[in-house]
Amino acid sequence: MSNRLVILTWHSVNVHNNRYSGNDLVAFSEDLVQLDRLGWTILPLESGLERLERNDLPDRAVALTADDGSILDFASFAHPTCGPQSGLLPRLRHLLAHGRLAARHEPIISAFVIASPDARAELDRKVTGGLDLWPDSWWRDANASGLMHIESHSWDHNHDALDRTAQRDNRRGDFFAIETENECRIEVDQASACIERLSGRKPRFFAYPYGQSSDYLRYEYLPARGAELGLRAALSCEPAPVSRSSERWHLPRFVCGRDWNSPDEFAALLADVST
Repeated sequence: MSNRLVILTWHSVNVHNNRYSGNDLVAFSEDLVQLDRLGWTILPLESGLERLERNDLPDRAVALTADDGSILDFASFAHPTCGPQSGLLPRLRHLLAHGRLAARHEPIISAFVIASPDARAELDRKVTGGLDLWPDSWWRDANASGLMHIESHSWDHNHDALDRTAQRDNRRGDFFAIETENECRIEVDQASACIERLSGRKPRFFAYPYGQSSDYLRYEYLPARGAELGLRAALSCEPAPVSRSSERWHLPRFVCGRDWNSPDEFAALLADVST
């Protein structure tokens, strides 16, 4: 049995070309095949953490996450410069249908989405050229797919491209700035309620935008309110495996494009965390 769970993260909106280093979708497919070949076992995030706590996690266990909630998490898309793109979920289904993943895997992608419809619409206009990459029409179907869970990536990401966010002084682009009860109620509670209404399932996990958490949110608000909201844990972007001593409201994970940029770098990362 293992005493570590590795959580991996991709951003499906990162499509700059059709090569591994510039396309998280391409990287996702190749990474899953490599995980299988190297003997890793893919588990749902929730059961992986539960099995870690019970001390019956298999050796070399990994959970799959995706941040920001692009439609490319769920569906294929005709990209205006890079051509047709198969989304994360279609890629996972393709690998399963063609026997590229062994029977030992229980692959479920935890997709962390931005809750606010207005924020997503504004981000689409300003960041992704009005391509309609951030709808919520797919969330309910994703939860019903058996291969994806919709989770919370906050109300508005406190994103620097937005005209106005929940941050009290409109200091954007920095989630460390979410440090009062009212801000947390919007970014966490309001986000969970909206996601539950639109997806039919209450989020069980919260991923900090930018991987950032204020001391108040991390050490006070979520420990006091998280369980009441139905949250099991919160995820940072600290690059490390999860162990039984990891902080529940600041679990580490590895990010494609930051912690690895090629199949060789991915293999080296896996070798490093399995020793």
